[in-house]
Amino acid sequence: MRILLVAKPWKGGLAQYLFDALQDLFPGQAQWMTTYPDSLADYLAYRIDKRKWQRDRVARINASDYDCALFINHIPAFRDLHTDRKHILWLTDAPRLSVGDCTPFKRIYLSDAGYAEDLFKVINPAHYRGELAFACHPKVHRPAPAARNPTGCCFIGNKDNQRDLWLNGLIASGMRPVVYGNYFLRTRLFWQHPQLFRPALANAKMGEVYARHRISLNIHAQVVRHGTNMRSFECAAYGIPQVLDYRDGLAQYFEPDTQMLISHTPGQMADQVKYLLAHPDAAAGIAQRARTRALAEHTYYHRLLSILADWLSPAANTASRQLVTSLIAHQETPA
Repeated sequence: MRILLVAKPWKGGLAQYLFDALQDLFPGQAQWMTTYPDSLADYLAYRIDKRKWQRDRVARINASDYDCALFINHIPAFRDLHTDRKHILWLTDAPRLSVGDCTPFKRIYLSDAGYAEDLFKVINPAHYRGELAFACHPKVHRPAPAARNPTGCCFIGNKDNQRDLWLNGLIASGMRPVVYGNYFLRTRLFWQHPQLFRPALANAKMGEVYARHRISLNIHAQVVRHGTNMRSFECAAYGIPQVLDYRDGLAQYFEPDTQMLISHTPGQMADQVKYLLAHPDAAAGIAQRARTRALAEHTYYHRLLSILADWLSPAANTASRQLVTSLIAHQETPA
């Protein structure tokens, strides 16, 4: 099956994880067309005339031959796409759309179902297929060798007003989380507590950070209304115990108190972190159960097979799921 991925090459890694998973599932049949320049020549053309660059991209898509195309998020030029049942649109975070933007797409997913009512105002509701959550990619998100003396708790994330409230509350409760991200040098919180902040780091380095700490905090950005963010699935696969702030719908992906701890206030989060630090066996059990769940249900292999099910025969679907089991088992085998 020939599959076209149309996506921006985010720093967060989503498009790369999807493309890598597609290549594993459908060797030699996946192509990735970016919606943002990924070469110097493209970048110069984009800077000279962004709209023309995007129109040219859409013209290439319209001229391409594929069985299915997965589009990650929307750009205005997509209005010129041919309308086709082969087009799948996955909208992440907080989509801002107008009536007519999604006409070329007959299958539309949201990473956050909290935006469904907004979406229904601009699309045919019959084209909405539900919430398609983020996931983990086992090739990348796997435990790194533990540091000799891992300490305390960490948080990897960028600045956000909601996170400011929680970080301030945690610090006031006596917590000293080490925070990696663009808070460094750029926020009042940094200048108030500079010893707690570190620069942003590459995705490939996250496993090393988690290996140096005993607990991961996951404080959702204000934009998240329902479900959870990428970090929940990634941390689960990395094998570090997590404490998260509550979001409606999170429990459909991980079982509270068994696979991760859920907080309703910064003070409660501080108490939960202290509990896990004082009870390492309980923390290890939570981490292992979350990791088992993530690898069994929440990889990008699983997400892709879910949205591509209509293109696969029952036999091909079964074979693909067996392949996923084999791929994950192979990736778990030490080199």
